[in-house]
Amino acid sequence: MTEKLSDSKEIQLAPLRVAGLALVPAAALLSVSPIDPVPPCPLRALTGIPCPLCGSTRGVIAAVHGNLGDALVLNPASLGVLVLALLLVVGWRVERVRIPVWVIATVFAVLWGYQLYKYGTGRPL
Repeated sequence: MTEKLSDSKEIQLAPLRVAGLALVPAAALLSVSPIDPVPPCPLRALTGIPCPLCGSTRGVIAAVHGNLGDALVLNPASLGVLVLALLLVVGWRVERVRIPVWVIATVFAVLWGYQLYKYGTGRPL
């Protein structure tokens, strides 16, 4: 469902659009090379255990470079983040949707389970 946003809402959304727009070229310019890694995950740096979003940055970079399979392997959430950022940039509007907390918790639990599976089997994080 779409709705007309007021000028004040447009002004409020402007910083988010700029951030989303900046995500695409930033991801395109970053390297996936292990020689020049992205900043480490704080949880993984402290405990050695990956968080649910580990690999998302590299996944977005891989997707922007056209490597969708690599993006899915690194973190399935990376494709969703990229799609949402692109929709935000083009001005996609929907009425406010309330996502139940249990849905968000389930998504994070599945992502974390996937990360722990990769961690336990020695696959790249």
